[in-house]
Amino acid sequence: MSRKPVTEEATLYAGALKAASQSVCDSRDVTQGQLARKANLDESTVSRYLNGGAVAPERFVDALAVFVSDHGRPLSSEAHAELHRLRKNAQEAQTPRAKVRRAEEEIERLKKERAAFEETALASQNAAVQEAMEGIRVATARRRAELDEDLEKLNEEIRKELAQEKRLRQQLEAERDQLQRELRDKNMLLADAGELVRSMNADMERKEEEAERREDELQQLRREVKALRGQLARLREEKTVPDRSIEPNSVVASQSAGHTATASPGTGTTRASRGAPQKKPGTRPAQVPAPRPQTPVTPAPQDKRRSRLIWPLEPLFATINMLASTGAPLLILLNCAAFAAACGSKDGPSLTGLVLLAIAGLLFTLIGYAILMVISVMTDGLTGDHRPLTLKVHRWALFASLPALALGIHLLATTRVTNTGLWWLHHFGITT
Repeated sequence: MSRKPVTEEATLYAGALKAASQSVCDSRDVTQGQLARKANLDESTVSRYLNGGAVAPERFVDALAVFVSDHGRPLSSEAHAELHRLRKNAQEAQTPRAKVRRAEEEIERLKKERAAFEETALASQNAAVQEAMEGIRVATARRRAELDEDLEKLNEEIRKELAQEKRLRQQLEAERDQLQRELRDKNMLLADAGELVRSMNADMERKEEEAERREDELQQLRREVKALRGQLARLREEKTVPDRSIEPNSVVASQSAGHTATASPGTGTTRASRGAPQKKPGTRPAQVPAPRPQTPVTPAPQDKRRSRLIWPLEPLFATINMLASTGAPLLILLNCAAFAAACGSKDGPSLTGLVLLAIAGLLFTLIGYAILMVISVMTDGLTGDHRPLTLKVHRWALFASLPALALGIHLLATTRVTNTGLWWLHHFGITT
């Protein structure tokens, strides 16, 4: 397979040679083999000259001119001069190594011609031939000296190119070492970030367990408060009977003291009250004396004003509770989609920016989720008649957090770029 020319001058020169040869080869039964025999060259060498794989020397141009002239298509003087001009341009545009090869080939050709002339001179006794041979020998020696000078210059150019290539190689090796060091540093940062994420996941699991335990305690306290409210309502209904009316505060106090077990705040288990009498096995229960009738107590005006203020705010508290409950899984999904969009975007942040964004997004998700859950729990006791609805919304929001987390993990694993993720990124000033 022939080599393609590496310069524009070599391409123009090869095209001109091929055009000159095709003026004969296309019109008559003439082949490149005949041209090669005319120029005393191999057919493959002639093919490289015509296809641009190598730059043809001066003697090939002269041989080509004689060849086309013998077949009835002589070259004009302008065309012949144009071929030599293109040859010189192509030879000057060659690399130093190509020039060295060309000079070595010309030296070898001169040696062969000199040997042929010397052999002819030895076979001839004519003085004119001897004189011509001496002139040729002198011209050959002069041309060889010129070629030696050219070779020395070309060798100097090659030495300069080698030195430049050595400096370039050293520079590339230094850049490679720098990139390897930066890669090691980034791998260490990535490992530290992974360890931080694992520790934060462990902390989140512990906090979730603690939140579940506190939720159980809170539900137990709510049940006790509900029971006390029912007893208080029954006592208020009975206060209209003079013989059985008693003071609500005293009844609540007696009911609180009469409980045999209360919830322990730390563990959620029940323990016996210190003031409650213990029943011995095998004995009858002690008879509790009937409460003494007392004058019914009217609630203070201050309590009435408080109840009037609380009831209008119950819908507002219910709305806040439902928004906080539904916003918790939505926050998880938005943060996961935003980080997935940052990872999958072509113009996204660098690796360091992605690590910092992952840490910030995880902290924001944990803190925001905790704040929303605290708001939901705190407003649940102030919703009044709306409490069953808010309790259902809160329960379904907790269940929806698991699918939201699964969908967010899927987006992170596939690094899908969604409009929702890009929209959430733009709200924090991050553009991709």
